[in-house]
Amino acid sequence: MATFDRTVVIGVLVLCSVLCTAYAAETNDVNSGFDGDLTEGRTFGHHFLKRISFAMIPAAFIVGVITTLLSALTVVSMKGLGVGVILLVLTISQVIARSFPAPLPPPVPVAYSAPAPAPIPLVYKDW
Repeated sequence: MATFDRTVVIGVLVLCSVLCTAYAAETNDVNSGFDGDLTEGRTFGHHFLKRISFAMIPAAFIVGVITTLLSALTVVSMKGLGVGVILLVLTISQVIARSFPAPLPPPVPVAYSAPAPAPIPLVYKDW
């Protein structure tokens, strides 16, 4: 394994040295034909800043729209996550409650009440 690592490191160093040598040779060729009277770069000069200023407003609008949509999506996702967590907690508590046997309630003491005595018939005689 160590020989493989050493081989990879040596290969990377050789590749870097070859690329650096090629780049140095190319820049020497390019700089020899350079005039030197160019005062402003073509890429990042006045025209570049003007183009960027024109593109800034649409880019800011698009970034604002994307931010708003992502915020709305986040709110909706969080709401769904909240409902899901509540349902999960209720389900877990229901499973735990059903796994334990429910104790029977203590019997309610009932007082014995004797039946009411029968009414005595009142008989009125006419004498």
